[in-house]
Amino acid sequence: MSNIQAEEIEIGVDDGHGLAPLTPGKRTPFIQSIGRFIPENEFNRAVAAYLVKELKRCGFKVVETAPGDQDHSLESRVKRANDAKVDLFISIHYNAVDGKFDGPGKDPEGFSAHIDPSGGQSEVFAKIALKHLAKGTVQKNRGVVKQQLYVTANTKMPAVLFELGFMDNNREALLMIDKSFQQECAQEIAMAVCEFYKVPYVSDAKPQIIKPPASLVKLGTAKMLREVPVYASAEFGTQTGSKLQKGDVRHIYSIDQGWYQLFSGEFIPSNYGKNFDFDPVLPKKTEPPEDTSQPMEEHKANLRRVVVDGKRIGSFGDEENLERNVLQALRSNFKKIEVEDV
Repeated sequence: MSNIQAEEIEIGVDDGHGLAPLTPGKRTPFIQSIGRFIPENEFNRAVAAYLVKELKRCGFKVVETAPGDQDHSLESRVKRANDAKVDLFISIHYNAVDGKFDGPGKDPEGFSAHIDPSGGQSEVFAKIALKHLAKGTVQKNRGVVKQQLYVTANTKMPAVLFELGFMDNNREALLMIDKSFQQECAQEIAMAVCEFYKVPYVSDAKPQIIKPPASLVKLGTAKMLREVPVYASAEFGTQTGSKLQKGDVRHIYSIDQGWYQLFSGEFIPSNYGKNFDFDPVLPKKTEPPEDTSQPMEEHKANLRRVVVDGKRIGSFGDEENLERNVLQALRSNFKKIEVEDV
């Protein structure tokens, strides 16, 4: 695949299920905080739309296998992909188990990549995609799942169905309507497609980076534990395209809810300590001020007396006054001038 060009490759993008008629069971439980359910396809179609945009910007051709909001049959989705002879089939979904919120620590969580048990190139791409997805929003990586699903078993090309979270996990359910999370998922899958075909990923217009004031004090250093993407601001979906490599060390000047700011203004996410080790700068101990006082006699001026022809004309503690009086004496008729310590 090393010599292939992006424009020679066609990707099938499938947003699972549809809005009308609503496939039974494909929605979240009622979410009190927003006062409604979230249909699965509300997330799926948004991510698919972002993914199409990402892939086209990178030069790929795209076939949408479930256009519009209607609920396309599995057979029609597969037929559209096979008829177009796409090179790779990607289906976007959101998972569920029992359709109710059981509470923190009890609900299922995480993302997974589902492929046909035959594995092959589908498995190669799935593993690349999971690697990229694991660098974004903190979620459990449930890995590659081999099972008989209609769309992955009947398509004639490498095919992966992604479950990008759980609708019956309250935290992950709310991610479904988070625009930055939708964009992030699309971006990371697009990056995986580029890596799979060995073509460069082309990022969107670079987000604006606001450099912090020079007065910021260094809080510590971060040593990368793995490859870490760099963000223009403290939110997912603002990747600059730059990456820090494992072993890289950077100074940190600001920390805000898991985001660590570099001197240049960009941010890196800690991902609960999985992305890098942070070594804080320890505050300096406050020492009592040094006592510089000395006995009074040590602070006495070193006086010197000027004597002209045996007559004392004054005692002086600084060189300027001493010199001035000696010069005055030199201008007079004198026989002897003496300068002596007092």
